[in-house]
Amino acid sequence: MKHARKNMVVFALLLLLVTPAIFGGGATERPVTVRDDMVIALGSDPEHLNPAITTGYPVAAVTADVYSALVWRDNEGTPQPDLARSWDVSAGDTVFTFHLHDNVQWHDGEPFTSADVKFSMDEVLSQYHGRFERIYGRIASIETPNDSTVVITLNEPYAPFLISLTVFDAPILPKHIFEGQNVFDHAATTAPVGTGPYRFVNWDRGNQIVLERNENYFGDAANISRVIFQMIPDENARTVALQTGEVDYIWGFYLPSAGLAELRADPNVEVWQGVRIPALHFLFVNNDSEPLDNPLVRQAIMHAIDRDLIVDLAMEGLGNTAIGPMGAAFPYLYDESFDLSNLYPYDLERARALLDEAGVGEFELTIVYDSGRPAFADAVDIMRDGLSNIGVRLNLQPQERSVMIESVYMQRNYDLSMQSFTSGGDPSIGYHRIYITQAFGTPFVSATGYSNPEVDELLAEAAITVDLGRRGELYRQANAILAEDLPLFPLFEEMSVEANNRELTGLRESLDVRDKIGRARWAD
Repeated sequence: MKHARKNMVVFALLLLLVTPAIFGGGATERPVTVRDDMVIALGSDPEHLNPAITTGYPVAAVTADVYSALVWRDNEGTPQPDLARSWDVSAGDTVFTFHLHDNVQWHDGEPFTSADVKFSMDEVLSQYHGRFERIYGRIASIETPNDSTVVITLNEPYAPFLISLTVFDAPILPKHIFEGQNVFDHAATTAPVGTGPYRFVNWDRGNQIVLERNENYFGDAANISRVIFQMIPDENARTVALQTGEVDYIWGFYLPSAGLAELRADPNVEVWQGVRIPALHFLFVNNDSEPLDNPLVRQAIMHAIDRDLIVDLAMEGLGNTAIGPMGAAFPYLYDESFDLSNLYPYDLERARALLDEAGVGEFELTIVYDSGRPAFADAVDIMRDGLSNIGVRLNLQPQERSVMIESVYMQRNYDLSMQSFTSGGDPSIGYHRIYITQAFGTPFVSATGYSNPEVDELLAEAAITVDLGRRGELYRQANAILAEDLPLFPLFEEMSVEANNRELTGLRESLDVRDKIGRARWAD
């Protein structure tokens, strides 16, 4: 059978033995395959399963339906009720009152209350979540007048506040489990206890993570009883697994672009392509590493990277290189004057001239990247070829994801590193964290060492400015500085792509495809 599942029922085979009519001259119907699970491919193990202490893609991929948040965002990006059944906003857009669902239970049977929301935001997210820690600085108070009400008061209006409260930016943890505990080495960080439509079952490291339907979920029950995240390090093996039915779904994060043409030709596979949440691929630059501490050297390297070739070959055309420091998907902040394709076209002569101006001869750099991202290896090879033409030797260090995070974000033990960041739907949510002055040590925030007080001030004001005209002016001023300082290299704005078993439906009902997988179902 095309899409045989390990747990399929065998009653159809028994029918062949006990029903004589089947062996007569009449037509034989194909046995029906009963599916009660969905298998999703990952490239490697997540570093852990606590989305409150990282913005890492695979952690959120596994836990987005284990945990819940106050809201979720539909296909249009509009906030919808999750743990909060409704909310009120004050006339000045600074006081948000959330009315929580009653009778919500954690997966261990304990009741969920407003105290869990306050604890999560005050004690965990504010310290360890790369995006929410920036949001928390805008919160004046979090009050819980009763078990089913949370009142969050902001210091001043913040345009994207409500859309910042999803499971990807503000997942709610159980206070009764984590209070007074070290969230990094607690058992629940690898065996999560949430309120979502799926419960954690087990994690066989290097093999798979299994979730099962939460029968006590406060919302609509998940349609598929089990979700299995299968670790498949080899990128080609992931494609084959989808075609043979061993895997049902591959997100673009783990989908090898080299196999897309073959997948598109497979009648049993559906390939989706488009843009949902604007996201950028960057080359992080350690600004404290010589000679990268010299802006002229950074500019020279940017001229020696053929970004168009990276998009064409490594990404199979799934990207756009005509971007500024924060992309081009938010039109109000973009301007051609700081478009990096105009400022830093692929130009080896110009690159050599800049190195001469900087007084720098030949040198070596080490580039660190996630070995589980298939396109990264191809992109890095293209970079190595380009840099070799200007006397820069690029030493490649592919690392398993958890090791890469430690090297780049915790130790800053790198010269260059390929990274990808989502905007979260607003530049202040996703992109400020890689440009503002801050200490390193938090995964998926700036690890470049760059600091420019003027940029800090402009971005701080832009974050609280609701008027798009004024907001765009502030961003354009910041982008002009960033385009010259070039503290890191925006490579391209990504186009999303994913592939799935064609018999799966309901996969894309939320803005972030990792969310609401409980709504997926097998076609009848």
